[in-house]
Amino acid sequence: MVTTETPPTELVADKYRLTRLLGRGGMGSVWEGVHASLGTRVAVKFIEAEHASSVEARQRFVNEAHAAARLNSKHVVQVYDHGVGENGCPYIVMEFLDGEPLDARIERERVLAPEQVVSIVVQVSRALARAHEQGIVHRDLKPENIFLVWDADDQRDLVKVVDFGIAKFLDNGAQNSASTRTGSVLGTPYYMSPEQARGLRSVDQRSDLWSLGVIVYRCIVGDLPFVGEAVGDLLVKICTIDPPVPSSINPALPPGFDAWVARALNRDPAGRFQSAVELASSLGEALGQAVLSSGEGLAVRMSTPSLSEVSGGFPAQTVTEFTQNAPAVERPRNRSVLLALGVVVVLGLGGLGAFFMSRSVAARGEPPTLGEPAADVASATAPAVTPVPDASEQPGPTGSAEAAASGSVEPEKAPAPVAAPPRPKVTHAAAGTRATASKPPPKPTAHPPAVKTAAPKSTGRDIGY
Repeated sequence: MVTTETPPTELVADKYRLTRLLGRGGMGSVWEGVHASLGTRVAVKFIEAEHASSVEARQRFVNEAHAAARLNSKHVVQVYDHGVGENGCPYIVMEFLDGEPLDARIERERVLAPEQVVSIVVQVSRALARAHEQGIVHRDLKPENIFLVWDADDQRDLVKVVDFGIAKFLDNGAQNSASTRTGSVLGTPYYMSPEQARGLRSVDQRSDLWSLGVIVYRCIVGDLPFVGEAVGDLLVKICTIDPPVPSSINPALPPGFDAWVARALNRDPAGRFQSAVELASSLGEALGQAVLSSGEGLAVRMSTPSLSEVSGGFPAQTVTEFTQNAPAVERPRNRSVLLALGVVVVLGLGGLGAFFMSRSVAARGEPPTLGEPAADVASATAPAVTPVPDASEQPGPTGSAEAAASGSVEPEKAPAPVAAPPRPKVTHAAAGTRATASKPPPKPTAHPPAVKTAAPKSTGRDIGY
């Protein structure tokens, strides 16, 4: 038995070495320990010497170990081992919790932020939901039994519910303490439900929900809903009067929270929230916090904004929206070139040479300069070309020899094929003028190349399909 603050030298269960005292209560003490071979940190709880011989105290100790072991939840302290030492004293070996109980935080900050309270309540509700499913009522839910451990991975507090010492087993899966008989009062008075304060045997999971409602009231308002000069006076208030309306103490609180408190602290269990999940979800709505469903029941949306929230959001966009709503991209079209050529032909400005010039300019995507003679522009931008006279106007062999002397070259192809306009007639004078270019004329051709037609290109945005 450990009765002093000096750790003993002997091992507990031949495996755990005690290192320092963590705390001492009315019925026991809790020590930090280390697994002798693994080096794992643990917490070891003992019953104090004066209570070790009490059958009731020993039964509560066993119940605490059984209850925590049955609840496979990360929000309930894990139990690794329990038994009775060589000196006859029971012990429980649990996971070591590095953090602080909720009551220490309330004393330091007095009022907690709504988002912090909702996060704590959601996690406590997970533990309670698992316990209530197993037919276990905690019966001593209070800030001292809600432990906050900092989770470095999620960057938030991880909540652990501890101390199932006076838990009630509704399914008789474990022996209930003899003190659960009618007329007995168990729990911490400030957080007792009216049925607990009256010592009724009908205490069920809704008693835990009342206690959680008192905890929330204290975290948000900064005061307890029921106080008294003595325990009897306090229990009478719990059983007979309504709690103060939160907004009457703090007008900044939303009206929805007043309604939430009225339901959570309804003296009639049938008028309260009927499950921990319902209580936590309703609290999130009352305080304007998003509570989401998850595999374990409920979860609070992380306060860290996502990339889409920081940037204003990225609306979903389908392939159809991408192709239909995208503005059309203006591109040079061959139809415009053809129209320009038609105008030139109709007005007689440049003849067939202007037509070839326009095709060359279109290949580079540059329009001819306005106000400049088409023939001059063509001579500066296109290779020398000698139009072939129409056969109907040739005066015989002489005309053919003159055309051979002037020479002609095959015109360069347009960037995109267009429909060929009617070939205009030209005179020998025009042909002779074009034959004066400095570049040696190549072998003449009898006819210009045929121009092929193709469907116009699509103007839709390319999305990689």
